[in-house]
Amino acid sequence: MRRIMMLFLAVFVLAGMVWAQDPSLGKWKLNLAKSKVPPNETANTKEAVIEMRALDANTYESISTTIQKDGKTEVTKWTVPISGGIQKYQQGGPEKGISIVAAKIDPYHIVNVYLQDGKQVFLMQMNISPDGKTFTGSAKVTDPQGKPFEYLVVYDKQ
Repeated sequence: MRRIMMLFLAVFVLAGMVWAQDPSLGKWKLNLAKSKVPPNETANTKEAVIEMRALDANTYESISTTIQKDGKTEVTKWTVPISGGIQKYQQGGPEKGISIVAAKIDPYHIVNVYLQDGKQVFLMQMNISPDGKTFTGSAKVTDPQGKPFEYLVVYDKQ
């Protein structure tokens, strides 16, 4: 019995060390001044924060809270396998027909593949700075008028 307890403790400590070393975990605040997004997406945004944490050894949970200038709060909550996979939304989420698949390349690089009705519409590359203080997401997209647009979101670690 003692051996089983020691093994459990060792696995728990190792998992904790892996989670603690994951630079994506924690609270991230959107830096509107450094971000470049279509005006209609952030015109009413006062503040946006994403908190990422490990639910267990296999699953990340993210909670995005956006506060609008009028005081209205929007919360989106999703989970994704640590090894990568489809994001499953528990609250809020993308438009009907849109799904997002996350692939973690390494602790500092994540790729989100956006699918509309099963067809890839764009890739969002997420990068964490080497010092772990900045999380950026970038993608080349087409705006509603059909013009190419480089999308950039910048989050600062809190």
